[in-house]
Amino acid sequence: MAALDYLRRAGLAIELEGERLRVTPADRLTDAYRQYLRDHKAELLAELIAVNDSQPVPEPPQATPAAESATEAVVEPKRNAWTITRGGKPICTICGTPMTYDEALAEARWRWPDADIE
Repeated sequence: MAALDYLRRAGLAIELEGERLRVTPADRLTDAYRQYLRDHKAELLAELIAVNDSQPVPEPPQATPAAESATEAVVEPKRNAWTITRGGKPICTICGTPMTYDEALAEARWRWPDADIE
């Protein structure tokens, strides 16, 4: 969280909008901060995604018994970041659009057939 903490201590708020960073207040952005954002964008994205993934997922509203029998399908949660491992050791992290475990595993195994996902 070093990159986020540095900017927050400077009085800047950083949000993730899709795959872009939104920094407020804009009038406090100096050329030095803009360069820092460019140099540390990947780190900032990973930190923001990790923060989003660590927040608890709200419970879905309770369905009526009639509705439950009509829709038995369980929706798999999606995450923005998945850690790829090979032989039990992490090798990299997928960051980007939200995907399910199965989608992330397919992406990892496209490149490394023996990969697993955490």
